This record gives sequence, C-alpha cells and structure tokens, in this order.
Amino acid sequence: MAKPDGLKRLPDHVVAPLLRALMTIPRRPDARLILQKVEPGRPPGWSNEPDYNVVFRGHTVGRIWRFDYGQDASGDMGRHPWHWHRRDAEGRADMRGHAPTLEAAMTDFRKAWDTAPTQQEA
Repeated sequence: MAKPDGLKRLPDHVVAPLLRALMTIPRRPDARLILQKVEPGRPPGWSNEPDYNVVFRGHTVGRIWRFDYGQDASGDMGRHPWHWHRRDAEGRADMRGHAPTLEAAMTDFRKAWDTAPTQQEA
C-alpha cells in the first residue's frame, strides 16, 4: 500500500544490506568529541587540573571532571572520582554519570553521546 506521500516501503532484503553499508562509513573528523582543559577552575573543587569541557563542532556539549565527594556522596558518586555531564546539546537530553578513571569517563560519555536519541526521535 502506498503512503500518503506516494512512496512505497522497500522490502527488508533491500533495506538490510543498505543499513549494513551505512554502518561501515567511518566517522568524519567533524564528528569528534574533543576534551578541552578548563582555565580557570570551577566548582565543585575550583581546581582546573582535572577539569575538561567536551567540545563538539566548536560548541561545549558537556564536562568531565575529577572530584572526590568523600563521605557526603552516595552510590557511584562517592565510589568513583571521575564525573561526566552531557548537556542538552545537539537535540540530546541531559545525562550524567560517574567513572573510576578518566578513560572510563570518556568512554561512558562517548557511548551516551552515540546511543542517545535526539529529542526529535524520542
């Protein structure tokens, strides 16, 4: 049955190889997330040593920082010193998390960035 716009749905045996081919296209350099050191420091620790902005296409889209919240924190926030926050950017909803290392925080941020639907898809 034709859609109101006059287009017909392609059969699955045609769509599946096309989607697999699209998935093999490498990411473009402008799709990179870049860590940018923050100067001067900002809360909670006011130290600029372990504090980074996450930049996408020239815009700050999040933050990764290290701070030991100590006994005042509960759950992962108290156990893991690295924290990340993805701001409402590029149509993606806010998201945050905690990790044991900077590398793990970067991986978690990237995973959240790649898998989160945009607000138009949700």
